[in-house]
Amino acid sequence: MPDDQSVVLVTIDSFRTDYCGVAAGDTGTMPTLAAHAEDGLVFENAVAPGAATFASATSFLTGTDPVERPDAAGATREDMKAHVREHMAARRSVAEEFSERGYETAAFTANPWTSRYFGFDEGFDRFEDFMENDASSDLLEGGEQESTIGTLAMNAANWWQGQDMFMSWEALADEITEWTAQADDPYFLWVFLVDSHLPYLPPKEYRTQSRLKTYPANMGLFLSRDLPFESILHDVLTTAYENSLAYTDEFLSFLTDEVGEDPLFVVHGDHGEAFGEHGMYGHGRQLYEHLVNVPLVVCNGPSGRVEEPFSLSRLPALLHGLASGDESVPERLTEPYVYSSTRMPNVAVRGKDWKYIWSPDDRELYDLTDGEDAEVDDEDLRAVGQDLVDFWLGSQSEKERVVAAAAELAESGRV
Repeated sequence: MPDDQSVVLVTIDSFRTDYCGVAAGDTGTMPTLAAHAEDGLVFENAVAPGAATFASATSFLTGTDPVERPDAAGATREDMKAHVREHMAARRSVAEEFSERGYETAAFTANPWTSRYFGFDEGFDRFEDFMENDASSDLLEGGEQESTIGTLAMNAANWWQGQDMFMSWEALADEITEWTAQADDPYFLWVFLVDSHLPYLPPKEYRTQSRLKTYPANMGLFLSRDLPFESILHDVLTTAYENSLAYTDEFLSFLTDEVGEDPLFVVHGDHGEAFGEHGMYGHGRQLYEHLVNVPLVVCNGPSGRVEEPFSLSRLPALLHGLASGDESVPERLTEPYVYSSTRMPNVAVRGKDWKYIWSPDDRELYDLTDGEDAEVDDEDLRAVGQDLVDFWLGSQSEKERVVAAAAELAESGRV
């Protein structure tokens, strides 16, 4: 039985597969990641369980999808936050499992949705979410900022301090270096980067266009996800996004040098990002490929390409299996189809080359070899997709019933 291998997990926010350079021969934007992909294992059809961090991270760190309460569709944002906390408190995370196996564990996350406030610190010996001195905290009322002026003031405060979604990877680097230098093998290190999250504001040396273009375009998205002057701003935003990914790749180079070739080195997206496809910018509301098909690359382990669908909810099992030396585990964790969902509610069933998207008012079927611009006319496959969605909805409904009954029992004081 080989010794357990140290594991480095890098999560990149808003990370699109078609922009990152893991396709064969595509090394321009992210050469470090492309090199890892060439030498390592690439999951070509890795699928996020949701199109936002709170929906995806709760799953890829625990191996289980969040179970909503029956009235979740009409819940407030505060209800949603409470639900995330409840989910994380009730389940063992990948960090807790590694800790139980004798690993040293540490996390450095710049995303507030994965802070200790939500319970993501459980299982980590060292956990840094960089939120103690957040300049915007006094601008929030009840955890939210409702007004446009208040939102702009909050973002300005975060931008000035380099907090929240404005935190660059360089702000994390020294503490990561300090921890890795003293950590004993085996260890588990998780880093969550937000450099590619809106706003797309790479440092000067990575910008290929003027700030006079980049800043107004980002401001337009802050004010409305229905981008004004789209014909002018679309290309500015995608260029800024690519520049941000190039900057993110520099972190991968830094960390690769820092930890060496011994640890299992895993890079993935929590979800993707939309740039006008199906009328949307940003993420969270839809389940098209650019929002849920994410990069997943494993280095210093097995090599090759995995074509079958792989849900990020299987990530804990993948990490534990590979760290134990079981190189057959990737094939055992793929599935003929996987699910993604939103709280809208929308549900997507994703096969290897097809996709069925269900919402209360619409049903969509796509042949992914032709993209998602036009639906396909295949009634048999549509029926299969609907049957799978019905099964998922029924399963969720039963889980919700159990959760509601357990909550009612706890509130009654009988347990």
